Amino acid sequence: MSSALPVRPEAFEESFVETVFSAPSGSLRLLRYEPVGTGQVCDSYRFTCDWAEDGYPATFIAKCPSADPVSRGAAAIFHLYDMEVGWYRDMAPGSGVLCPTCYHADISENEQEFVLLLEDMSPAAQGDQLAGASLLQVETTLAAAAALHNIQPDRGFEAYRWLHHGAGNSAFMENSLPKGYPQFRERFCALLSPDILDLGQQLIDRLSRYVAHDPPELTITHGDMRLDNILFHIDGRLAALVDWQTCSLGNPANDVAYMIGTSFADPAMRRQHEQKLVADYLAARSSAPDPGAFWQEYRRHAFSGFIMAINASLHVEQTERGDRMFAAMAERPAQMALDLDSLSLL
Repeated sequence: MSSALPVRPEAFEESFVETVFSAPSGSLRLLRYEPVGTGQVCDSYRFTCDWAEDGYPATFIAKCPSADPVSRGAAAIFHLYDMEVGWYRDMAPGSGVLCPTCYHADISENEQEFVLLLEDMSPAAQGDQLAGASLLQVETTLAAAAALHNIQPDRGFEAYRWLHHGAGNSAFMENSLPKGYPQFRERFCALLSPDILDLGQQLIDRLSRYVAHDPPELTITHGDMRLDNILFHIDGRLAALVDWQTCSLGNPANDVAYMIGTSFADPAMRRQHEQKLVADYLAARSSAPDPGAFWQEYRRHAFSGFIMAINASLHVEQTERGDRMFAAMAERPAQMALDLDSLSLL
């Protein structure tokens, strides 16, 4: 781990980029950058390179710590930067999961300074959390989720410390959300109906049972598999999963329920397709769990997007778009939980 990392775009020097790409000194004649993405806990930039010779990327994406100290502090509390660096450094190569190629990954001991240099997937574009997903977008994303959940590292899961941050994060969430939910309720009372906010309180009242549940299987999970964190081709097919800041060992049903629950702007469309979407996902698993048991896990984890919306909104910089996004992330899974009677499982 480096003690001094270029954590802001203006700190990137030509010599650093030349070293990353094993290019001769002085071969990078010009380096420009512009912000990209809508991330809440880190900042992303597209760098354009003018090389003296061919063979090196004309552009790349750099992910850096958030300039906002609140978001940066939250990232350290939840080990978000460590999990993302861990994924790209240790697991992504050869995994078969659609994600950007990583050129460089480094993080400091305090987990507040890091740098990732990633493949620029343009013209693939970020999904729109507020507008919602097409059926094809959800289908192709769940196929990628199945590939992720099929990973069995040669060294086993225990060899990777960053994979196990999720357990500590759940304990922190169990303690913090009951205290923070009144703040969430007040902040979103104009964006969410009383029924949704009441359901949130019932969930918070049973949160210890939700957290204490032992999943029937553990796999590598993305943890935040929603449209803002996915790049799609123009035809609607998945190009890459990005934003691996919640990647950890967890219940695969969480990813599936989170993706389906947060994606459909029209709940009728979700009701129409969700059973087939889950069945197709299970068919793509290398050792598929029992369909009936998995469906129960899916129902139980209908709350996953709602919980993420509450937790994230309390710990990152507040923005107008962010609040509309968190409201959508809460409302859609809440309706799904009502449809599936998920509260009865807690």
